[in-house]
Amino acid sequence: MWQELIETLNDLNKTYRALIALSEKKHKALIVIDLKSIEAMNGEEAKLTQRIRALEMKRQKALIDLAVENRAITKDTKMKDLARFAPTPNHRLLIEKLHAALDASTKRAQELAENNRVLIEGALSAVTYHLNRIGGTKVEPTYGSGGQEVLSHGRNFEYDA
Repeated sequence: MWQELIETLNDLNKTYRALIALSEKKHKALIVIDLKSIEAMNGEEAKLTQRIRALEMKRQKALIDLAVENRAITKDTKMKDLARFAPTPNHRLLIEKLHAALDASTKRAQELAENNRVLIEGALSAVTYHLNRIGGTKVEPTYGSGGQEVLSHGRNFEYDA
């Protein structure tokens, strides 16, 4: 069971590193608004997040199995505390290192996801602005009763058909 946990943590680390690399690539594509690359990356990102979900379920199962084997391990046991129950010093060291790496990877992945979210929102705002400008729509500096923006439409009767 300990070896299974170690292998799962290692796989999680590898998958998060792949997700981080993809997120960094996606960040660059968002800056230059390379929509084809972004679309391709979205599919790859979905596969990686699905893999992470499956590995997380496997990790939780391994932890439950360890808790059944050793009653001192509870659902509230932290990973660094769990390492002290490892059967060998080598297992303990591996669990501590893998947990530290996984912690750093998840934080970095969350940071990159947030940065990319901000870029996506900015790009959508720019698109909305340009579509409104092309369509002759203007957002008023007031809000409607439902908290929505109030739009006014310019009337342009001089069409060059």
